[in-house]
Order: sequence, then structure tokens, then C-alpha cells
Amino acid sequence: MFKIFISSLILFVSLNASGFNEKIINIIGYDEYKQNKGLIDHLFSNEGAYYKNGSLNYINVMQRLKDNGLLGMGYNEPQDLNITFKISHDPIKSLKIISDSLKALGYYHYFTKYLVYDENSSLTWTIKLRTEAAIDPLMLSRELSTYNCEFIDIRKEGYTKWVYTINTSNSIISQAVLITTGEKVDFRKPLKPYFVKIQKASSVNILSKPANQWFPQVVFYDRHLNILNIVKEDSKHNNLQLEIPEETKYIKIEDIYTLSNIRRGLSVLIKE
Repeated sequence: MFKIFISSLILFVSLNASGFNEKIINIIGYDEYKQNKGLIDHLFSNEGAYYKNGSLNYINVMQRLKDNGLLGMGYNEPQDLNITFKISHDPIKSLKIISDSLKALGYYHYFTKYLVYDENSSLTWTIKLRTEAAIDPLMLSRELSTYNCEFIDIRKEGYTKWVYTINTSNSIISQAVLITTGEKVDFRKPLKPYFVKIQKASSVNILSKPANQWFPQVVFYDRHLNILNIVKEDSKHNNLQLEIPEETKYIKIEDIYTLSNIRRGLSVLIKE
């Protein structure tokens, strides 16, 4: 019986190690892994240190790889890359988060090859971009973590193709400014539309600062970023008071024509 237990334990450890190595291969590719297997075995001799709550801590693993020159993302010449993102929660919200994360990393010029989400709220989005340096998965992972999202799986499939599976079940819109009921917040000159997060409230009062030429556009979203209502006013406003639809979690405030019209900023007051 004791021998059986020891054999089972050895088998379990062996399978777990094999699974860990497979994750490394998926990140850097088999050829890179094979060439550096000795170094990788040394770097990750304590595999348990790279798990968190039973799941692989991809940020720590990739940081270790990058620190030792094993996360090279450059090419000798521009390449056409295909990047696929797979998400199982909040497709609309998740799409915004990934898009904003790509912009934060400087990736604006790409086009969508494939985009679909089903009745189970699963999203698959494939983009194509031409670049001399692939998207750094460590930087992307860190950016996504600001939205409370994390990698479940990374797969490098060939020379120019990656598949990222991302957990967005606990996602937040990190750039949204929380305004509590009865609170008034002054916003400065916008670089992009104002995005606010609210709790239970019945109305919002938006005040335009002097010298603005504000032509309002206000969008109300639920917590999944489904649009609940859009208000557009094709006339100049100094202030605007609107009822807040039920289930509203986020409000986007901008100008119909250009953000230059509200370069002096706006004030937002949330009422119960």
C-alpha cells in the first residue's frame, strides 16, 4: 500500500511538472524551450512559487522569462501577426477593455479578421497587424490586470500567431471615475470622453464651464456595458439634467462634434 502511495505521488508530481513545462512551451514556443531547457529547469526549479490559488501566475512566469532573455518578441523584418483573444464573460465590456489595453500599449493600426460571440456570452476576436515586434504578453497582462482581468492561457502557435484566453469575470472599467450620490466632481480638459461610474441614483446634472460650446452627448450603460439610453442635443447647453435609467452603472459624457467644445471642462453632480 505504501509503495502504491509513493508511486501515485511520483506520478502526480511528474504530471504536474509536465503541465508546467507545457505552459512554458505555449508561451515561448517549442524551439525556444528546447534550446534553453536546462536554463528553464533551473529558473523554475521551485514551480510552486509560480502558482496562485491553484492557477499559474502568468505575470510572474513571464517576468522571469523576460529577465533572462527568453521572451523575445522582435523580428528581423515586419511580419503579419494574428492575435486571437478568447473571453467567456461580458463580450461588449471585454472587447472595450482589450481594445483600450492595446491602445495603451501603442497598438492602434490593426484590423479585425474574425469577431463572434454566442448566446453563452463567449467572445472570440482575431486581429491582424503588421509589425517588427509582437505584442509583449507581459506588458499586455499587466495592462489587463488594471481592469481586474488575467490570463488563463497563452499559446504561441507558430512564428506569427498567438491565442490569449482571458478571464474577465471580475472586470472593471479602471478609467471610470466613481461619483457617489450627492457628490459633485469637476473634470478638467478632456483627452477622451469622460467616463463615470455610479451607484444607485436617479438623476445626473452636468454643468458646462464658462467659454465652452457644449453640444451634449451622454450614453448610459449597464454593468456589462450594454447601452441603456443615448441622449444627443444639437444645440449649445450650459447645463443638462437627465434621469438615470435603472440598472445604469456607467455614464459616458462627451460632445457631439469635438472634445474641443468642452476644453474648459465639465462638472458632474449625481443625485439620489
